[in-house]
Amino acid sequence: MTSPEFKFSQPAVIDISIVIVSFNTCEVLLRCLSSVQKYTEEISYEIIVVDNASEDRTVEVVAKKFHDVKIIANKYNRGFSAANNQGIILSKGRKIVFLNPDTLLTENSFKKINAYMQKHAEFSILGCGITDQSNQPFPIRLWEDSPRDAVLKILGLYDLSLELEKMGQMKANEVQVISGCCFVVERELFELIGLMDENYFLYNEEDDLCRRARQSGKKICFFKKTSVQHLHGQSTHQDNHREKVIMEAYKSNLYFYSKYYSCFWNLVLGLLYKVVFLAGLFRSAFRHLKGSDTVDDSLSLKIKLLLMSRR
Repeated sequence: MTSPEFKFSQPAVIDISIVIVSFNTCEVLLRCLSSVQKYTEEISYEIIVVDNASEDRTVEVVAKKFHDVKIIANKYNRGFSAANNQGIILSKGRKIVFLNPDTLLTENSFKKINAYMQKHAEFSILGCGITDQSNQPFPIRLWEDSPRDAVLKILGLYDLSLELEKMGQMKANEVQVISGCCFVVERELFELIGLMDENYFLYNEEDDLCRRARQSGKKICFFKKTSVQHLHGQSTHQDNHREKVIMEAYKSNLYFYSKYYSCFWNLVLGLLYKVVFLAGLFRSAFRHLKGSDTVDDSLSLKIKLLLMSRR
């Protein structure tokens, strides 16, 4: 679902609302919440956790340890976009932060971001720097994905290190897209372009939001003066749910291509996926015979991907 028309039912009364979508990440979420409370000072804020039917007692534990955190407990996994939309609708902040549960604040990042966006009203979306567990800069794609990028990613040839090199060459603050693990949006933008597109269950949400913002004449900023630490893959690499993650990522990519790429590139990318899945099926069969197959390489997954039709 896309929401082209949206109006908040309540006025903004605080500086920022921090929306965190969780799914079976209780331990890392607790660390994330602790870091937010430890470092966020001198601004008014709220934290909204939207839990997508976690099986690890996330709702119960968070409610017990963090009394000020607002919790939305979904009865089933609604996906990343839909869950974020629930947080947006409930929010009271003049700016809305979208923060992954597997992130950690290491300084008062949101005070810096809030002050910068107040001074630079030309930016409607802001993304900050990202570091890995060793506090080393992590590559962030700050430019729109092209069909050529999609080809390289489907073939497994996309080199993330080139993004870090390209980032170092950038001088201006204005960019085309930002990282989805921590970004901030001016409240008014949602009333202009609508909520997140719920056709994306997982992945591509922030790229879609940034494209829609830019199509409406809004600007996007990469703010280098603060960073958050990202413990990558805590939500998406759970063995019991890995197959669904892979299938939903595939559907999300196809939907993104249909929305922003030409018919020619949609055909090419769709066929390329099928070729890669077919090759993967043979590889998985070989590994299965050797007894060394993994969740990502399971025969059933490859067959499902190969037979899945475009929606």
